[in-house]
Formats: sequence, structure tokens, C-alpha cells
Amino acid sequence: MKISPALGSRIKINMRAVLSIFFQPLGVLLMGIVPTLCIADFPPDALSLGHQSAVSHVQFGASYTYADIKIQGDFFRGSLGGVQVAYDYRPWDSLYVGLKAAWKQGRTASKGAHHSLTYVDVQERIGYTYASPCCSWEFTPFTGLGYRFLRHKLDQCPGSVRFEYNEFYIPVGFLCDFVVNCWIDIGLNFTWMPQIYPTVKISPLAGSRWILKSTWENFVVELPINFILHDCHKFFLTVKPFYEHWKDGRSTAKTSSGNSLGLPANNYNFWGVEVNLTYPF
Repeated sequence: MKISPALGSRIKINMRAVLSIFFQPLGVLLMGIVPTLCIADFPPDALSLGHQSAVSHVQFGASYTYADIKIQGDFFRGSLGGVQVAYDYRPWDSLYVGLKAAWKQGRTASKGAHHSLTYVDVQERIGYTYASPCCSWEFTPFTGLGYRFLRHKLDQCPGSVRFEYNEFYIPVGFLCDFVVNCWIDIGLNFTWMPQIYPTVKISPLAGSRWILKSTWENFVVELPINFILHDCHKFFLTVKPFYEHWKDGRSTAKTSSGNSLGLPANNYNFWGVEVNLTYPF
């Protein structure tokens, strides 16, 4: 707003004070947001997502997971440790291809029983990446094929029993990344994982494999934060909090007399964080 000279110097001083009260905090906020607005004074590399200076990147790291599992009406809680590796081919406005694998293992406990869990998940993805004209954000819808292996060992009086779940599923979801500034990107990832062919093998029941009812309420939400570690964007560190819900379907098998075998569904809730090192090329 242009202030008329006739208003006097006192009014000018008061107006400056009022404007400073409102616009100083806004200016501080814009210091973090302005790279996303494609300001011409910044070099192009500073405005682009750091890990997208190359179309491919390899990621590997470790994870911690807190597990809350409902098995046959009992709740088992404990911690899992794991590792993961991933490869993405993700050029802007082009085909996206991804492959990821994760392994986790740990122990949980309930009243009067102990339980160990081994978790293996492999997923391949194909989709398309849309990028903003100034490369300050990108959005990638995808689908693909996934496989999950879960091994339970349940120890309780008078003995132990082992369940091995083999479950195929169709991942459907999206990856979304935004520039915060020249050194930090943030993201939001979501994957829905409806099952298509789940089975379970129970020991010591002579190694029989039972077909399970497919479940559709499986999903994972991730909030990756990428920290650029090198001036040339050659390495960056990703911290990725996540929440995952998974469910094993109940058994559909019946005895020769028509009675159900009665294997109930298992419910899993996983909260955790991944820490990964990524190399773009």
C-alpha cells in the first residue's frame, strides 16, 4: 500500500510497525517454503528434488518396528529389527519402475506365551511419475505384484507350534514428494495391498498347506524425510516413519464331515521407522 506524504511521519512509523508485526513471521516462514515457488534467483538444481538429479537410485538401510499382533484372541506385543533394500527408476513425466525387499525378525509376548515372528516382503511396482513444471513436487501412482512371508513360532505349555504364511497381493498406491528447501524433501506414500492367494503351512501337521480367505484391509502409510548430504546431491539420508496394518484371513478348509478347521484370522499393527542411505545415479 502506498502511503500519502500528507499522512505525516508519525503515521508512517506506526504503519511500519504494524506491517512488521504481520509480515516478519511470514517472511521467516517463506524462507523455508520459497524454493517450492520456483523463484528465478535460485539456480535450477536448487529448486529440484534432490534425489531426482538422476533418474535412478538405490536405497538400503535398517528399521525398527513395534508390533501389536492379535493371534487367536490373544495380543502379542514386542519389537522387530530389520533391513531393507530398494531400487527405483523414476524419471519425471515418464514410466516408473520399482523393486523393494524387506526382512524383519523379533519376539513378542503375551500372558503365558512367547512368540517369534519372521517377516519377509518383496514388491515390484510399475507406474507413471508426474512432475510440476518447476520440479518442486512429483506424484507417482503405481500398481504391481507383492509377496509376503510370515513365520510364527508360538511357544506355550505344553509345547510349540509353527505357522508359515505365504501371501501374494496386488499393491496399489502412490508416492508423493515435495521440496522444503535445497537440502530437505518431504513425502507421503500410501499402499493398499489386497491379497490374491494366501496360504498357511502348519507344523507339526505333516506339512499340510491350507488356503486362506483373502483380506482387503491391508495398507501402509509412510512419511519419508530426505536430507541431502552432499553438495552435488550424490547421497542423501532418508528417515521414514510408517504405520502398517495387515490381516491374515481365516482358514476356508473343512474336514470330510464338513466341519471348519477353525484357524482364525490374525491382525497385525506395525509402527516403526526406517533409516536409509540413498545413492542416486
